[in-house]
Amino acid sequence: MIRASSTDEAVLALLQSHPRVETAQFQNGLLEFALGPWQRNITRTHGVPPQGLYGLVEIVDNNPMVCADEFVLPSAGASLALIALAPVALADLMVDTPTILANIPIYEQEISAALTELGWSYGVTCHQEPLEGVEVAAMTVMVAIRTPEYLAEVREAYDERFSRSFYVRESVNDVWDPGLVFGRPEARYRLTLAPDSPHSLLTIRVLADHNGKVGATQVIHAMNVMCGFEESLGIS
Repeated sequence: MIRASSTDEAVLALLQSHPRVETAQFQNGLLEFALGPWQRNITRTHGVPPQGLYGLVEIVDNNPMVCADEFVLPSAGASLALIALAPVALADLMVDTPTILANIPIYEQEISAALTELGWSYGVTCHQEPLEGVEVAAMTVMVAIRTPEYLAEVREAYDERFSRSFYVRESVNDVWDPGLVFGRPEARYRLTLAPDSPHSLLTIRVLADHNGKVGATQVIHAMNVMCGFEESLGIS
């Protein structure tokens, strides 16, 4: 059993119902937790280039997380951007600067630094139209990619990263609507490819509830991985 604390009310609510959390208090930042004398914490960066062990849980190797004293989560905007772009960056498919449009704050410096760590060092172009009171974060990303020999390779790049994920899922045939994620822990993405030669235009749309994949769910998911718990424990 672990002892935990948070000043985020949504995180605290999940901690208080988590089967492996003995006590949960309202204090000490985004999340602090301890098993015996080992004090550990999870923080979230907002716009600054990431420091230390940072990233989307689905992209970071689990082993360093299990051993880490601290794990740094991306901002909400960077989380959506990494869902959209990490697979094609890691597959070395990108050939031009991606354009990102979102209804939440997005930080070009943070996203560019995160993508540099994944092999893309040419930055991003960001446009945001923050909307007050919107409970679902939405993003559209457009990027030119190298046209692969088989178009299915694009979807395979995303399947490799997310097909076994609890909290990032592709939506192929569903009506693309905020209701897909409202009140739910997982983010949804959709791919649209306009094939051409030698380059094709890939459009990625991503949705997530503010308390879901870009919020409290993401924090507890990271804690579960760091502790070696079942990834969905205390969430679903």
